[in-house]
Amino acid sequence: MSELRVVRLADYRPPAFTVRHHELQFCLNDKTVRVCHQQQFERIQPKTDESGWSIEPEKDLVLNGEQLDLQSIAIDGRKLSEEEYRYEDNLLTVFNVPDVFRLETEVVLQPEKNLELSGLYRSNGIYCTQCEAQGFRRISFTLDRPDVLATYRVRIEGNKADNPVMLSNGNLEQHGDIGENRYYAQWYDPHPKPCYLFALVSGKLSQVSRRITTPKGKKVELRIYTEASFIAQTDYAMQALVDSFVWDEKRFNLSYDLNRFNLVAISDFNMGAMENKSLNIFNTKYVLANTDTATDADFLGVQAVIGHEYFHNWTGNRITCRDWFQLSLKEGLTVFRDQEFSADLNERDLERIKNVNILRRVQFPEDGGPMRHPVQPQEYAAIDNFYTATVYEKGAEIIRMYHTIIGEEAFQKGMALYVERHDGQAVRIEDFAQCMEDASGYPFTQQFFDWYTTAGTPKVTFTASYNQHEGSLTLAAGQDTSAVEPARPLVIPIQVALISPNGRQYRFEDGQYTKLLILDQKRGSWTFDHADEDLIPVLMMGYSAPVYYQHQYSDDELSVVVEHAPDGFARFEAMQTGYRRLFLTAFNEPRKTKDHAKGVADRMLGILENEKRSPAEKALLLTLPSLESLLPYLPTPIDMDRAIEAYERIERIVALKMRRAWADYLENDREPTQPKYSVKDAGIRALRGVALKYLAIFEDEAFREKLDQYYQQANNMTERMNALEALNLRTDKHREQALADFNQRFADQPLVIDKWFALQAKDHSEDALSRIAALTERDDYQVTNPNRFRALIGSLMQANPNIFHQKDGEGYRFVCRQIRRVLLLNPQLAARLLGGFAIVSQLDDARKAIVRSELNSLLTVENISTDVREVLERILAGLS
Repeated sequence: MSELRVVRLADYRPPAFTVRHHELQFCLNDKTVRVCHQQQFERIQPKTDESGWSIEPEKDLVLNGEQLDLQSIAIDGRKLSEEEYRYEDNLLTVFNVPDVFRLETEVVLQPEKNLELSGLYRSNGIYCTQCEAQGFRRISFTLDRPDVLATYRVRIEGNKADNPVMLSNGNLEQHGDIGENRYYAQWYDPHPKPCYLFALVSGKLSQVSRRITTPKGKKVELRIYTEASFIAQTDYAMQALVDSFVWDEKRFNLSYDLNRFNLVAISDFNMGAMENKSLNIFNTKYVLANTDTATDADFLGVQAVIGHEYFHNWTGNRITCRDWFQLSLKEGLTVFRDQEFSADLNERDLERIKNVNILRRVQFPEDGGPMRHPVQPQEYAAIDNFYTATVYEKGAEIIRMYHTIIGEEAFQKGMALYVERHDGQAVRIEDFAQCMEDASGYPFTQQFFDWYTTAGTPKVTFTASYNQHEGSLTLAAGQDTSAVEPARPLVIPIQVALISPNGRQYRFEDGQYTKLLILDQKRGSWTFDHADEDLIPVLMMGYSAPVYYQHQYSDDELSVVVEHAPDGFARFEAMQTGYRRLFLTAFNEPRKTKDHAKGVADRMLGILENEKRSPAEKALLLTLPSLESLLPYLPTPIDMDRAIEAYERIERIVALKMRRAWADYLENDREPTQPKYSVKDAGIRALRGVALKYLAIFEDEAFREKLDQYYQQANNMTERMNALEALNLRTDKHREQALADFNQRFADQPLVIDKWFALQAKDHSEDALSRIAALTERDDYQVTNPNRFRALIGSLMQANPNIFHQKDGEGYRFVCRQIRRVLLLNPQLAARLLGGFAIVSQLDDARKAIVRSELNSLLTVENISTDVREVLERILAGLS
């Protein structure tokens, strides 16, 4: 097998040609689509640009094009002979082209056979495109790279009965009938964009619309389209869209730039959503939501993702990436913006905790395994493999550090400068850093920029010492960079407070009660005068940097931080510290677990009874960290069986010590809630759900019957899922009856049935794997639908370590058999799920050997894609 072709950042060169304008005509027929494409090309004249590149003139034009049935090709109206061009190896080369010319191509596509869901495909009778990162080359020939920006005019023609709705980017120029049975619509987007932002949707779709006037007086028509049977579930999505428009004007002074914004929800979609200019295409999972079908978490997800995709209008569309190594320029920045949007509309501290939970559960393991890479990768074989938690979530943490270091006012000045300088351009991460530096005076382009080019997670250790003679407290910090590559100190902002045992806060010399410290060397220390001896440091407030960190708090000090810390994340982290210590005790000295659990249980009880804390905060603080987030604290190779046993031990012990308190809470809980989603009611439901799951750990038939009642009496999906998740902890008649009822009740709601599959994927009771395997034989288990496949197989890999990591390897073998079913069908989906095997690189040799054998078998499949092969080879390298 030949080596994969690797693309390197160091090899970047500007294009030899550019495209000024595209004219596209799509003729939609029964089985095929004919695409007539005119592109206005210009040769870029030789010059040396600001980066020192000499752009040499090229005689030939080379375009990307995959799986295209080329019918004709012409330049300026003259048809080319076969000697004047060559189409092979997914490249179209046109020989000896003039400096300025119009290229005309005609290709035929077969969207119904496109099950990879990249390019133009047809789902449930609806034509849809997905062009990021390199899908446009499956639609027509072009320079498929993000630094070629052009305007687009798109004409769509098709059968009127099958295609009453025809959408593309920009503004609708004209539409009408063509004879008796056909219809057309023509769209024009005046804003130059790269081809990855091109979009087309056509088919039988229902719509809801709303006309809004933004705070700045901009009038915009908003439309949401989806299948008729789902349109009633779009009200919340529309409100989230309105909120996004308003928030971006108020917080970032960024307004929408067209008269109409379209959003389409599609059932078969590989990604969560796509920010195509003025025509956002969404997975239905992040649009459809009402109280009967969506949980409170689903509502928050809809709000966040709709915000994220709209915010891309400026941070991604108007200003885009020069090349795909700059992916975090748009994604990290826009994730930060959607996190701030969610924080402003909900409980800020709790949204921050949720962000950190995702980072620790997904990105930290990625940073510690064979799939790790810098936020700005330096090379790739398939860019699709770099839509990762590192690029998105860690990238957002870097943006947050800019904000933490310079504050909101200077950050907004930097954003305004970024827009002023680079609107309409394809730029680099360095350009963003320079704008922030110029706006604030902080040297972001120097040592701080190492965050973008460093892989791995630093570890910071804090110590505090008191000088009785001076009456001062010294806080010291050291960063361990042995796990980062290259190993070098990074700039780590540390937000701190000092509190006394009764909660009184220390006032720093500037009169403030919090202090920002910067650790930019291996070690640093800071001394605070006029300090009391009993002051306790509250560290990394707001989680001010994406690092592991520790401080040797006593149990009493942890209790003080939980009770009095002025920061929600700090209170959360104090609880997490206690849970981690308890887990490590259960792992290393299991007999001591019960004794060590007393302090944890006392703090849990204090939280439950604390009237100053909201139910939502209580739910987060009283939930154990996931096993995945605890594994990095264990020595390698990780003994997975022992880790699972330790985790289950602390679950049982903590549940036992809190059993009476949880039962009393449920018995006395009388706070009324409305079925409709609200921040307040969602918090109440979350805490009730935590209580149910803890109590369901015990074999209590009376409580199982009570769970039946909770399930049947539920008046929204959150309450129903709370009961069902608790019932799912044991296989018995109560569980089976509830699952059967749930399936029958929601049989016509695909997203709800996804929950049904996902829930059963978490079953780890006796003979669970055979029950999970049986689900794959059902008619409604469709591997062609990414949501359904992820619901079962993704949930098993991510949320069921007992089964996935079974010692006999049957969990691994089962998953590989399922991935084999989509390996050629949907390589992008397969590649992303295969990444779940990365954790095995940290496990024992026996498990490594099993997975190595399974993955090597997949590697021998003929015609596997580059993205699948790259993931397989990287994980196999980590297993060696």
